[in-house]
Amino acid sequence: MKHLLVAGLACTLLASPALAEGMSNAIGHAVRVTDGGQSFDAWFNADGSYSDTRGVTGTWTYHGQLCIQVTTENGSSENCGPWNEGLAAGESWVTNGWSDDGRSLTVQIVDG
Repeated sequence: MKHLLVAGLACTLLASPALAEGMSNAIGHAVRVTDGGQSFDAWFNADGSYSDTRGVTGTWTYHGQLCIQVTTENGSSENCGPWNEGLAAGESWVTNGWSDDGRSLTVQIVDG
């Protein structure tokens, strides 16, 4: 299964203002990703950098879909999937758009 916001993603080192616009609901908030009983928090910074509570770092872009590029001990990887631009702080959204096997993930914008 692809790993939401972690296993990989793409492209630029810096996010353009138009790019950050589609992700403005995530910038300045933690994004909690839950897959079954496991979860992690991720941060998307306005400069295009990405990090999460598992110690994974990388970059992100948004052009109609969210792409994250990371480098781990297994090498570089990229993963792209849907993002809910209308999701507000405190709300959650369930998607299977990041899964190779159809499993659902819950994505929540954590207030604060």
